[in-house]
Parts: sequence; structure tokens; C-alpha cells
Amino acid sequence: MSSQKGRMWIAAAQTAVFLLAVAPPARAGVGDGQGGTVVEEKPTPKSDGSDTVGMHIVVRGNAPGSGTPMTPARTANWEPPGCWYEPMWKPKAYKKALQAESPTPQVLGDYAEEYRAYQKKREKQNYNLGKKGLWWSLHHEAGRDDAQCLDKEREIWVPKGKPPEDPAAIDPQLLSEIARLPAPPVKLSPGAGRQVVNLDTQVAFKAPLDRVWVSASIDYLGVRIVATTMATPKALTVKAGTDHAEPKSCTYDLSKANGGYQVDSKDADCNITYKRSSGKGGTYPFSASVVWDVTWTDSADPAGQPVAEPALPDGKSTYEQAVTVKEIQSVVRD
Repeated sequence: MSSQKGRMWIAAAQTAVFLLAVAPPARAGVGDGQGGTVVEEKPTPKSDGSDTVGMHIVVRGNAPGSGTPMTPARTANWEPPGCWYEPMWKPKAYKKALQAESPTPQVLGDYAEEYRAYQKKREKQNYNLGKKGLWWSLHHEAGRDDAQCLDKEREIWVPKGKPPEDPAAIDPQLLSEIARLPAPPVKLSPGAGRQVVNLDTQVAFKAPLDRVWVSASIDYLGVRIVATTMATPKALTVKAGTDHAEPKSCTYDLSKANGGYQVDSKDADCNITYKRSSGKGGTYPFSASVVWDVTWTDSADPAGQPVAEPALPDGKSTYEQAVTVKEIQSVVRD
């Protein structure tokens, strides 16, 4: 089966099971132990700053939930995980969920034969009824198309007391890689809507940046794993978004200020200067990227001892905004 074909039939077939699994969103400790969802008797408290990632991973910390997936600042051979396995069902619940699926021919299309073969494979295994262990289910990150994920099984069997054999199964290291980093806006002088040709652009954060941390944990069907990712801002790179600027980009080191980290390019040697207007109604895509020193620990304590190996690369998060550049006309009199 080709990678493309495998990805499409799995996506089609997962529809019913994933709706069962994540609607409404599950939080750690809310499952009924059989793959269903229990309605809590107590009223849901106001947001405690936590969020749910994947199917049962809870993340909390002082980093905004609207951050962007961490991307490496300099390491080209690293990227956040595009998919992972999470514990999902005990055997009886798995059989019930799989038999309850009824993808229509319209949903499966040309992949009905592959899906039926998949169902027969699980029937032949008898869903591992009577065995001790859990079925772990594959979660695909939205918007990601990781080639390593395309031909993976929808579910894998993990015997009780044994670690999962697939490297894509959730563990502390993988949890640490799920972290998102905030992309703080910068204020420009002159402002984004009134840039001027041949006038240097000064930048500063609208508020000092703090060291951020995110704890990701899973506590479901007896599987308990946690990791905390910490990130300290250390540099800012801005890009003009056009070749009609000199220089086209600048990088500034950050300094401690007011309990956080700040950049002030007022007296910097490098500030972007636009050399041509953006035209009537036009703009340039100005961007500001923060580089973070990233570490992680296999505990819920952001002050815990960082894990030395494997280490996470420096992270990068980017904020973009459109800038309007005008050319001031001057009148010269004799």
C-alpha cells in the first residue's frame, strides 16, 4: 500500500472512532476506563490555564495556549512530532468501539477493501480479549504531514507491564517535544502603519518576556507520564520582508529588564531601513522571531533538573505583521 493511499484510508476509517474518543474533549481522569466518557457530577471549574492536546494529554504552564509549535532555530534535522500513540482502550472497549464503526461507502470510497481487511485482522486477533494490556491509538497533529506517520497502524497493542515498542508511543521525551512557544508581538518605531523610506526601524517588545514553561501529562487507564519543557528567550531576529531594505534583517541579543527580558534597538548598530515604499495600498510582511534556549525535565517541576540527553534544540517562534512604508515628498526651494 502506498504512503498516500495508506494515509487516506486510515483518515477515512478513523472518523467514527476518533469522534467517540475526543468529543467532548477528554481530560485526564475523566475516562470511564472502558473508552467512553463520563459526565462529571461537579460543575466544570473555570479555566485553570490548562488545555488538552491529542486525545488525553493535558498541558499547563505559564506559556500562552495560543503559541505555535516549537521549531528549531538552527537544527535542520529536528521537528516536533507529527503523530503519536496514546493509550485508548481496554480489549472489551476496543471491540465495542471497532464494531460500532459504520463508515459509509461515501466516506471510505476506494478504501473500503483495505478497511474491511483491517477489521478482519482485528477479528482474527479477537481484539486481544482476555489479555492484560491496552490498545494505544494513533493521533495525527492537525496540519502536519509527517512522512513517518503515513503507514503506521491505527492502533498498537501494548501488554501490561511492558513499554510500547513503537518509538512514536508517548513517553517523557515525546511529551517534552509537544511544547508550544509564544510568539510575542513587537512594537515598531515608526509604527507598522507609518514606516518611512530611509528612516531606520527601531523595535522593542510590548512587554518584557518571561522564561516560559509547559508541563504535558497523561493519566489515563493507569498510564501516567509527565514532562516539563522550559524556554528562556535569548535573541530576537527581525526581517524586513522585502529586498528593498538595508539591511534585510537584524539580530539583537536580549537583556534582563523589569523581571523579564527586553530588547531596545534605539542605539543599536543594526536597524532595518526601507529603501522603497510599499506602494499605494501595499505592505511588506515584517517578521520578528524569538530564539529560545530550551531544556526539559521528566517531572512536573519547571525547576527540576534538566535532562542532558537527548537535549532539545534551541526553539524559535515567529510573529508577523504587515507594515506600510511611505515616501515623504520634500520641496526644495532655491
